[in-house]
Amino acid sequence: MIRIFLIRHGETVWNHSGRYQGITDVELSEVGRHQAQMLIPYFREIALDAVYTSDLSRAYDTALPLAESKGLPVTKVPGLREINFGDWEGLTYEEITRQWPGAIEHMYRHPDTLRISHGESFLDVQVRAYDALQRILVNHDDGTLAIVSHGGTIRCLLCSLLGIDLHLAWNFKQDNANVTEVHYYGERNLLALLNDTHHVSSV
Repeated sequence: MIRIFLIRHGETVWNHSGRYQGITDVELSEVGRHQAQMLIPYFREIALDAVYTSDLSRAYDTALPLAESKGLPVTKVPGLREINFGDWEGLTYEEITRQWPGAIEHMYRHPDTLRISHGESFLDVQVRAYDALQRILVNHDDGTLAIVSHGGTIRCLLCSLLGIDLHLAWNFKQDNANVTEVHYYGERNLLALLNDTHHVSSV
């Protein structure tokens, strides 16, 4: 069994202002940097064998303090990036709704069928992220891994790992700097913890 901790990156300035950031490389806010530090005490009694992250700075900068506290390197995996929001990058919900009426509601109801203009579909993300995860797992027969990624990407990974239809991806809540735990057996995987934010609840 491989114990996988899926961690969403800390808050960014665009998270705070409600802008869809996707693959735009937005840095952590001061709150987000503090959230990253709070992962250190969370994992104090949990031995980690490796730390992997998306190559976007908000994920890497969330992973780095934890990895350094464990004396581990951070391995960047581009396949763990957030969904490419294409023409929606940098826009708010209201701005997207004005330019593409009904599209964003469709994404939330049916993420398995919508392809964002000049961007990706959630199916694209699911395929690339799960492939990236499988390439990570080839290097581990057992042990405990921390994987820092993004809300949409983690939702897609959970659907793959748990055998859940992709149209239910938005049924998983994913707050900034939350910790989600999956016990990986290969054929039948178990969700042990979802969206734990007790370590950042006072930030």
